Amino acid sequence: MRKKYDEPMCPDPSICDIDFKDVKQDINELLEKESFAVLATQGEGQPYASLMSFHSTPDLKKIVFSTARETRKFSLLKKSSKVALLVDNRSQIPPSLNRISAVTITGEARILPFGIESERWSDFLVEKHPYQKSFIKAPSTAIILVDVYRYLLVKRFQEVVEWIP
Repeated sequence: MRKKYDEPMCPDPSICDIDFKDVKQDINELLEKESFAVLATQGEGQPYASLMSFHSTPDLKKIVFSTARETRKFSLLKKSSKVALLVDNRSQIPPSLNRISAVTITGEARILPFGIESERWSDFLVEKHPYQKSFIKAPSTAIILVDVYRYLLVKRFQEVVEWIP
C-alpha cells in the first residue's frame, strides 16, 4: 500500500502517541512569529491565492484579516465563505525542507459589518500590525473573521498532524 504523504499521521488522537498540547503550541508559535499567510479563495471556476497579514486568537479558533473592498479577494469572499490559509516559516529557516514548518488552516470567513464587532476585531489586528493601522481602519477596508475548522501542521517535510480547536 502506498503512503499518502498529505494525510495526517494520526487522524484519531485516542490511538496515537502524539501530545496534542505540543501540536497546539507549535501552531500557536508559528502563527505568532509569522506576519503573513496565503489565503486561498475560490470562485468563477478557479482557485485564487492572496498574500495577507493576519492575527489569530490565543485559542486558535479565530483568525482575522483585512482587505480592501474593491479587490478580487473581497469579491470572491462574498461569493464563497470557505477558505484555506497557509502559514510557513521558510523565510526564517536555512534552506532545508526538513526544518520548515507549515500549517494549512481551513475554515469559514465572515465579512464583518461596520459596528462594534468589526471595530473590536480591527483593534485586535492592529495589535499585531500597528504599521497597517491607517489601512485597517479605513472605511474602504473590510474586516474578515475566519471561524477555524481545522489545522494541518506539517513538520520535517512529511510529518502531518491534524488538530481541531
